[in-house]
Amino acid sequence: MIRLIEIELRRQNLIPLTFYDVLLQLRYAPDYTMRFRDLNGEIVMSRSALSRAIDRMVKRHLVRKLDCPEDPRGLLLQMTSDGESSLKAAWPVYRQQIERLFGRHFTETDLDFLKTKLSALNETLEDVS
Repeated sequence: MIRLIEIELRRQNLIPLTFYDVLLQLRYAPDYTMRFRDLNGEIVMSRSALSRAIDRMVKRHLVRKLDCPEDPRGLLLQMTSDGESSLKAAWPVYRQQIERLFGRHFTETDLDFLKTKLSALNETLEDVS
């Protein structure tokens, strides 16, 4: 499913799914800004792969790197207006692909069940951490 979503995003000349994931995390962060180490904990990729993705995103002006005032060794990442625009442009394609590849296989009752179970799972994981 991920591969098919990635193909469709590429076909429509939109950002790669890895960029989408990073931008989505930044979208919900205060001031669209997160520490690299916190972002790394939210994204399912190695630290080095995330670092390379961030470098590519900086070159495309989707994010900017900022010094961290609390930690001279730390790095802050901030989504730019180009990043926000790219995220918004990719969302309809991403959503359509999720519905086409995943959502259409479930009834409304199935989706309600999944929502309930995944919410419970999320609460359990939050209690553990």
